[in-house]
Amino acid sequence: MCAGRNDISQFVNTSSTDDSDTSSNSKSAPIPQDRSSSIDASSIQGIGLNELAADLLAYNVTDMCTESYSIGSGNIKQTIPVNRTCRCVIFDQLFAANTTLQQFAPFIRPLLYGKIYYYPSNIYYDNLIKELNQTFESVDQLIQFLREIEVNMQPTYQTLSSLCNSISNATIICQQLSTLTTPMSLFVVLTEFIACTELNRFVAKSSESQLVQDGQNNSLTNTFLAGIVFLDDITGNSGLPQHVRYKIRMSLDYVDSTFQTQDK
Repeated sequence: MCAGRNDISQFVNTSSTDDSDTSSNSKSAPIPQDRSSSIDASSIQGIGLNELAADLLAYNVTDMCTESYSIGSGNIKQTIPVNRTCRCVIFDQLFAANTTLQQFAPFIRPLLYGKIYYYPSNIYYDNLIKELNQTFESVDQLIQFLREIEVNMQPTYQTLSSLCNSISNATIICQQLSTLTTPMSLFVVLTEFIACTELNRFVAKSSESQLVQDGQNNSLTNTFLAGIVFLDDITGNSGLPQHVRYKIRMSLDYVDSTFQTQDK
């Protein structure tokens, strides 16, 4: 599967053969912190779609990169490293570099990467959580389906590219190739963005206080989304009550201030 994904970069690599070789050689190297600044701002909202897609496909699906979060200010500062797939790190750098996308980053990153903690853990609540996690399992199926489409479209693109380069009077074919490149790039970008979604979302915690503490710490690196505390104490074989009571714990950064509410 990884080998097939590497070949798909020919869909969106509009540079010469030498440039393509340089891109493939960079797969084992970590992503530079300022890589997003090299993206050509010549497309939608200042984002070079073809270049972004080529950057994403320069890495295998499983390639991991490290990005750093700076916490604190002044003399009290800490750098926290977080490992993510290199393709997702590219998106993070794009969000950091683009002034329009910066506004959405604090909300989108937790939705993509954030874990959902829950307490307590027992056979009844665990089974309930498994049902909830089926939503994210369906996302995984969608990702696999979209990537299969990418692979299946590759021969058509390669054929058009070969004809465009080999036939002297192939204006129509080259035009078709040109009109196909940008939609394919958009398809790749959307697919890889969806693929950044954390699929194993739910994590059991030993206590509510531990849930809160871990949530506070991990919200700093966008790896915490919310906590669920079930309020019914289930003992023995009593099973789930007819109406399950729970409360949701979230970081203050993800919740609107009550000062914004008013009577309507």
